Amino acid sequence: MNKQELIKFYKMHNLNKEDVYKDKRGFVIITKSGIEKIQYQNSIKVTFETIVCTLENVVIKAISLRYDTEQEDFMPIIESYGSASKNNCHQHFLVEIAEKRALARCIIKTMQWTNIKGEDEMENQPNETLNKLKNED
Repeated sequence: MNKQELIKFYKMHNLNKEDVYKDKRGFVIITKSGIEKIQYQNSIKVTFETIVCTLENVVIKAISLRYDTEQEDFMPIIESYGSASKNNCHQHFLVEIAEKRALARCIIKTMQWTNIKGEDEMENQPNETLNKLKNED
């Protein structure tokens, strides 16, 4: 996404620079506030289902339903998952991180976007993963 496309994306979804930023590796990252703005603006309803919930591993499924006002019909149901474990998250709030990841993935898939990630994909990775990604640049 080039600068002009990013500006258009901001305006289309009423976002600001705190909601979306371009990662130096070439993809766009949407913050939690940006994901929620996009969800509400596009009338996307999301429900969650707990798949696994232990002290060491959490998996949550997000299911979205979107009503398209232009087509006056519901869009296909989208399902996506978010997980958080001691191996992929340095936060101790595994349920919350798994839910945020599931929500972001579900909204991104519902909007049919590619090369866009939720911020929790990057910020809550173990330090060694972040260091590896930084060293790849």
